[in-house]
Amino acid sequence: MANDRPSTHLLTVIVPTRNESGNVAPLIARLGEALDDIDAEILFVDDSSDNTPEQVRLTAVTATLPVRLLHRTAEERVGGLGGAVLAGLRSAHGEWAVVMDGDLQHPPEVVPDLLRAGLSSSADLVVASRYIGLGGAGGLSTATRERISGGANALARLVFPRRLADCTDPMSGFFAIRRGSVDLDRLQPQGFKILLETIARSSRLKVAEVPFVFQARHSGESKASLAEGLIFVRKLASLRVASILGRHSQAVTRALGVAPGGARPRPETAPACWRPNRSPRPAPTRSSPDGHRRTQRSPPGKTRSSTWPGGAPGAK
Repeated sequence: MANDRPSTHLLTVIVPTRNESGNVAPLIARLGEALDDIDAEILFVDDSSDNTPEQVRLTAVTATLPVRLLHRTAEERVGGLGGAVLAGLRSAHGEWAVVMDGDLQHPPEVVPDLLRAGLSSSADLVVASRYIGLGGAGGLSTATRERISGGANALARLVFPRRLADCTDPMSGFFAIRRGSVDLDRLQPQGFKILLETIARSSRLKVAEVPFVFQARHSGESKASLAEGLIFVRKLASLRVASILGRHSQAVTRALGVAPGGARPRPETAPACWRPNRSPRPAPTRSSPDGHRRTQRSPPGKTRSSTWPGGAPGAK
């Protein structure tokens, strides 16, 4: 099944976080301004060991968009950042989902551009690319990191020349996807490169791109490391084997020692939810970028959902 969760919003912004407490408030504020006229929600998928979850709860009280938090326990953190994105896609309520980092290197103001590009075309996937038009990778911390990123991008396109023919930036972690277009059960993420995983395992995706400039980090530290680089090389090898051997690929990649590690995660805990703190009124209609009027509805009853009129628990 590609995705059978009903859509109750036009858009879910999925933000995987790990120790990003200093970025939460400005990120929510900028997303609220950028998506003011769009029926959207924000979903944080958090693997933090600091106070990031509490910061999400406190900031959500005054947010102008619905905010949900899925905090994964240590046992649920299968697949690293890619696994967090997959958990977010499974929990999303939007017809479309935008995946972006929580450190503000992905400008929130570009999110509406990604959605508009998807709605105005037949694309299933819209990638924010550093390598088209006025895009740029200037926010990478050093020239060495910029060269490594460019080299990984070139290597991926060399390994998958057909699948990546319409994607100039498969290393991007900033993209929009129509949830019904991808079979989540086929994805086996490991590490950072969930976009490459999604394209490589989804043969019929129609891809579009919009340019963006990669920004300097607002707060926190980069999660990139030599270990992540080795995971990328192993993942690239396993994806190539999978593309050649199809259903027999898992056995072969395990034998070669390049299969993704980690068992399938258990079902995630239902995300906590905070809606904008407003007086009761009929569900508002909001304009989507394609000009249609859509009604904003509450998330399905299966999700634990609360509105905190006096602030989130622990708020002062």
